[in-house]
Amino acid sequence: MSFAGITTALITPFKEGKIDDQGLRENIHFQIEEGVDKLLFLGTTGEGNFLSEEERKRVIAIAFEEGKGSASLLLSCGDASTEGSISKVIQAEKMGMDGVLVIAPYYCRPTQEGIFRHFEMVAKNTSLPIIIYNHPKRTSVEIEVETVKRLAEIQNIVGIKDASGSIVYGAAVIEALPDFLFLAGDDLMTLPISAIGAAGLISVLSNLMPRRMKELVETQDRVLYQNLYPFIAMTQIETNPVPIKAMMNLAGFSAGECRLPLTSLSKVNHNKLRDLLLNSSLIAPAAL
Repeated sequence: MSFAGITTALITPFKEGKIDDQGLRENIHFQIEEGVDKLLFLGTTGEGNFLSEEERKRVIAIAFEEGKGSASLLLSCGDASTEGSISKVIQAEKMGMDGVLVIAPYYCRPTQEGIFRHFEMVAKNTSLPIIIYNHPKRTSVEIEVETVKRLAEIQNIVGIKDASGSIVYGAAVIEALPDFLFLAGDDLMTLPISAIGAAGLISVLSNLMPRRMKELVETQDRVLYQNLYPFIAMTQIETNPVPIKAMMNLAGFSAGECRLPLTSLSKVNHNKLRDLLLNSSLIAPAAL
């Protein structure tokens, strides 16, 4: 199974403080109808760390019910502890996911040896393909290139999602491991990192514009990138997933609020976002 190409990091819609089951189903259907066949659940964009164990199970069950057979299903299983990550990947395998994304342990700031042993132990506890996730801004640690090279020797660690924003880092990993899946983890990096050999993108904006983001990944078209840039930049105007949820709400999709400690988009940024959508020919917002 290949995880190259476009993957949407799906939001988790809420309504009145609870998971919006129907909204989640509708969003999954929208992705599939728009040609996206790889979906990531419960990542940063999906507010996975804010869900209870029962809520996680509910999202996974809906993902399986609505997406299995039409899309490859990835589940984010990162945790601050190794045992926590292992528990999540075991659950993912039992519930029928096709692969897992595992971020480097956060908050505890492990050494490179600790990072290696963390992923090694996670890999030993599942037969699912694992994509490791490098996001130094969120974790305060980087999975260094030499550590990535060691991890690539483990059979079921098949690739890396990189949200470092560093072309130098991406180029070093791609050069050292040409057969190892390298996925951009930042929509802004789609074009430059694809130009040096990235295999795909795990996208936030594709929640709203899946067909356009898929086209960008497949064609690497500069004009399309320039047209999409204002929307990509807007998804980063505040902490993810606050802006993308606001965009989807404005455009008539199921999104709802974010959970605390994340709050609603500021009024100033909400107005900027609304003006962008109103004046765009790329999308016809239904709720403006």
